Amino acid sequence: MTQNYDAIVIGGGITGAWISLELARLGADRVLLIEKSFPGAGSTGNSSAILSQDDCYEIPIRMASFSLERYASFQAENGLDIGFRRVGMVCIADASEEASLRASVTLQNQNHVQASVIGPDELRELEPEAVFNADDRALWDPDAGTVQPAKTVHACLEAARRQGVETRFGVAVRAIEVEGGRVTGVRLSDGVKVSGPHVINAAGPWAKQLLKTIAPDLPLRSIRREQAYFEPPVTEPARRTIFCDTVTGLYWKPEDAGWTRVGQLSFEDAAEVDPDHFDEGIAGEFIHRCRRGISERLPSLGASPSKGGGAALYTVTPDSRAIVGTVPGVEGLTVVAGASGHDFKFGPAVGRGVAGMVVGGDTGPFDPAFFSVDRFCGVRAAGGRAPFRILG
Repeated sequence: MTQNYDAIVIGGGITGAWISLELARLGADRVLLIEKSFPGAGSTGNSSAILSQDDCYEIPIRMASFSLERYASFQAENGLDIGFRRVGMVCIADASEEASLRASVTLQNQNHVQASVIGPDELRELEPEAVFNADDRALWDPDAGTVQPAKTVHACLEAARRQGVETRFGVAVRAIEVEGGRVTGVRLSDGVKVSGPHVINAAGPWAKQLLKTIAPDLPLRSIRREQAYFEPPVTEPARRTIFCDTVTGLYWKPEDAGWTRVGQLSFEDAAEVDPDHFDEGIAGEFIHRCRRGISERLPSLGASPSKGGGAALYTVTPDSRAIVGTVPGVEGLTVVAGASGHDFKFGPAVGRGVAGMVVGGDTGPFDPAFFSVDRFCGVRAAGGRAPFRILG
C-alpha cells in the first residue's frame, strides 16, 4: 500500500512541529509528520527551552528575534497555552571580555534587540541573593524568554493539525527512498510506503542514522548532556531571570515548579552516544559538581536539597551551527539537524525557512547559505560560534 503526500516531515520534536506547521501555512496541501514514539521523545522533552537572542552573527540574531516573537504571540493566535514567559537573560563574563560584550550588544542593537552591558550593581538588582565581583560584566537581554517544552511541542502539532497536517505516532521510518538522484518517499516499520517529492529529515539525534546510506559523512554527533535541579530555600524570593555564567561555566534557570535548573555551558568534551540506548538519569558526581559550582554565585544552593535531574540528547556539529538544506545529490531531500541545543531558540525561524524553500514561499529571516551542508565540504568557511552558548 502506498500513500501520497506533498511533503513528509520525519521527527515529532519542536523542529519538526514548526516545519510542518509552516508548510501548511505556506500552502502545502498534504503534509504528513511521522514520529516513531511520541512528541518530544528526543531532545525536545528535556530541553531548557531558553529563547535568547545572543549571537555574534546577524542572521542568527534575526532568527532568534523572529522566533521569540512567534512564541510570544502563539497563544493569542492559536488559543493554545505553551507556558511562554518573558523573563530576561544575563550572560556574565569578567572585565577582560567587556570589549567583546559591547561589540555583541552593538550588533544586537543594530538588529533591534534591546540588549545592554551591565555591571555588578545591576546584576545584584536582578539576583539579590547572588555573589558578584567588581570586575563582573554581563550582557543583559530583558526580552529573552522561555516556554514549557512538552506543552509547546504538543501545541505546535495541534496548530499544525488544525491547518490540515496529518500526524502519525508510534511508527518508525525504516528507510528514505531515493531513485535517480531524487527522493521518492519513505518506507515505514509497518511496511507502508509513503510517497512524496519532498522529505524533511528533522529526526534530531536519529537524523544521521536515516542518512547513513545516503550521506554517511555528515558531521553530526549525538551527545548526552546532564542537568541538575535544586530546591532553593523558601526564605529566598522567587527566582525569575535566566543566567549564563562563563566564569563558572554554568547556567541556571528558574523552573515553574520553583526549582532551579543548573547545567554546564560547554559540551566540547561530551562523548557520542547511541540515541536508542543512552542513560536518561543523572550521576551523583554531576550533582555535586553543579552544587559546588553554583554555590560560588548562589551560596544558598550549596546547601539546598537536590531534586535529581536528568540527561537529554543533543545533536551537534563541529561549528555548533545546524545543518539545514538539501542533501547533496538528492533532490527533494532536506536535512535539518545539529542545532547544538538551540532547537527551541530557532524553531519558528527554521520552520519558516525550510517551508519556504520547499514550497517556494517566504523564508523569513532564514538564510540557507549560512546553514548549508556545503560548509563542511570545503565550499565555504563555517559560521563561527557565538561568544555565549546556552543549551536550549
